[in-house]
Amino acid sequence: MQYDNSDNSGIVKLIEAQKNLNEVYFVCFTNKRNESYRKTLEETLIKNADTIKYLRIGWNPTTKILSHLVNLISLDISVSLSIVTNWSNLERVSLPFLKILRAQLVPSKILTSLIENTKGHLTEISILYEGDDNRRLIQAIYQNCPNLIYLKLLFNNNNILELEELLTKCQYLSGLVIFTDELNEPDWNDLFEILAKSSPIGLFRFKFSSIWSLKLLESLKLLFDNWKGRHPILLQTIPIDKYYTNIEAELQLQLQKQTEDLIKIYKMKGIIKKYDTDLNEAIFEEFEWIQKKSVAYLMGS
Repeated sequence: MQYDNSDNSGIVKLIEAQKNLNEVYFVCFTNKRNESYRKTLEETLIKNADTIKYLRIGWNPTTKILSHLVNLISLDISVSLSIVTNWSNLERVSLPFLKILRAQLVPSKILTSLIENTKGHLTEISILYEGDDNRRLIQAIYQNCPNLIYLKLLFNNNNILELEELLTKCQYLSGLVIFTDELNEPDWNDLFEILAKSSPIGLFRFKFSSIWSLKLLESLKLLFDNWKGRHPILLQTIPIDKYYTNIEAELQLQLQKQTEDLIKIYKMKGIIKKYDTDLNEAIFEEFEWIQKKSVAYLMGS
């Protein structure tokens, strides 16, 4: 359902009429705040709390709705307003059966608490824009998510040392998506050395989101050289989409071409099995390395 601040009586009646409400998607397309509208929707959902297993919500909850959704399997919170300061309704929430967690613009402190109050069932975590220092969040992940299969997270020089511990503890990890902050990029040599040294045997699917740089290019070669003897890599790069001057844009194209040439060499050596560039993550699903999004999906996006 699309949220647009209009009269919600029809939606409320529709929800109340459901006998086995399983999935709920509320998508917000406006920055206008209407607490009473959201509160009414959430209170109506609470009446169906026992059957709801999948929730996608486009705002910071205005009620304690999550405390009632004890059977929730998948939670997706994408907050459109980064100025939100009151997160009390997400504090001390326990979701014992949660397997999938996606969050955007939710503070790492809140997410840390949420992960600590799961029961080890999380297999998929995707978190973006949770703040610069997320070391405690990463610790919560490797201490509480032994069955983790897919992870998408921001890494920088503040938390890179936690990556090795995560790779050691999360032995079922199969796909890793690393986003970076151009103002605080990780030391790529250190990051790739950790990946080559500590990745569990089933981890060979990687996505890296970054601005092209000579340093990144040189470090990729280091990763590929150190990957010999392991399962061939499925690799995707997600260039950061930003404004470039003509000179900067030309340099980015040159670096991208050099990277693609380097990857061709390591494909021939059997180090890389498949490589794609996915600007804005428009071609592939978040944790997909083989199957592209459908034509209908791409045309509608």
